[in-house]
Amino acid sequence: MTSAPSVQASSGPAVSTARLLSARRWMTAGLVVSILGTRLVEGGSDGLVALGVLPLLWVSVLTTFGELVSFASPLIARLTARFSPARVLVASDLAEALLSGVALVMLLIAPGWTMPVMIVYLLLAAVFPAVTDVVEEFYGQQLAQVDVKQALTFNASVYSVLAFVGIVIAMPLGNILAGVSITVLIAGNLILSALGTLLRLVSSRTVVTPPATDQDLEDFGVLGERMTVRVFLQDLWATGAASPLFSFLLQVGGAIGGVFVYLAIAQKAPMDPAVALASVIAMFGIGATIGPWVGRALSSRGDIRRLVWLVLVATVAFLLVVAGLLLVVDSAATWWTGLVYALVLGILSRTRAVLTTTLRQQDYRGTRFARIMSWSFAATALGAVAGSWLALGLQPTQHPSLALLVQAGFIVLALVLLAVRVPTAATPETAPAP
Repeated sequence: MTSAPSVQASSGPAVSTARLLSARRWMTAGLVVSILGTRLVEGGSDGLVALGVLPLLWVSVLTTFGELVSFASPLIARLTARFSPARVLVASDLAEALLSGVALVMLLIAPGWTMPVMIVYLLLAAVFPAVTDVVEEFYGQQLAQVDVKQALTFNASVYSVLAFVGIVIAMPLGNILAGVSITVLIAGNLILSALGTLLRLVSSRTVVTPPATDQDLEDFGVLGERMTVRVFLQDLWATGAASPLFSFLLQVGGAIGGVFVYLAIAQKAPMDPAVALASVIAMFGIGATIGPWVGRALSSRGDIRRLVWLVLVATVAFLLVVAGLLLVVDSAATWWTGLVYALVLGILSRTRAVLTTTLRQQDYRGTRFARIMSWSFAATALGAVAGSWLALGLQPTQHPSLALLVQAGFIVLALVLLAVRVPTAATPETAPAP
């Protein structure tokens, strides 16, 4: 009987493929239950806006705070890179469970403070996704250095799980429960975060993932330090789909054509606004569940960079068609057009996301990977804030077609950035791992 094949990590002893697969599955399971609780509460926040309990301004306030935390991704990467990614994820879920427990106790002993507690809770809870986004990518990058197919599958699983569990199930449920019981929402997040902690703990003990700094001990200190303007501009302009500027442009457009347009669509629905919003978000979630696996399938049929280009071109064409339809159809047709819009946009956006994420993990390592990845998250956060406030000026709930045209314009700018990409010579940081 032959033993299971083994693979060599970028640092550390060989790990059997079977154990690597088991650890990846336990980690994904932990992500499923953790994100279910987080999105349940976030959906409740959107539901309170749809019901008029919280003003529309709250969407931008919460988005701004959460994305400002994400803007600190280079600092988060610097602090977490010296620890095992799996163990950091365990600690993050545990901390979120403790926060939920404190909030739940406060709601039980002071029910008259429900709204202030909810607002503070939502703001504090926004810290955890910012941390886990960075650390999940460190985890995926280690897989990519061992086996790109494992990384592709992990990334597709992460994006698909985030969409289906978070958007299709949790957020619509949170929308509906918003006017019923906020206590149940927070209690659910407490239970699910605790379960996520246990599942991620099993993964961390199945395969011990070394700190990212082990890939490049001499140079990793430059993360967040000693980075020259020339190096930063090179990463900004010459890294194609991995560029932080690329992430910024797409996120600005995505924020403009996101929840505000969904609210405009929900207003045309022949049903309760909260239920309608839940339906639109669920349609996007279904598309976003499918999209990562479309990206995984396409990656075996062509160059990933070319595939990213084609997906963005298709997205622009689709946005232009929907914008035109929304200008000429009646309210009933607007509702059905909006549902199709949410579904197809979910497929296109997540197809592109899994391709660009895997491309970044495959092409870069050590210092340069951490720098490009963390600054891309920071740029994405800045783009979300800019897009959210720009959307308020465009009044997308009254003029959704204008919002979609502006979103298409930002995607065109991202395509221009891809077209003028300046190749750089291979370096030890960008060369494939041996």
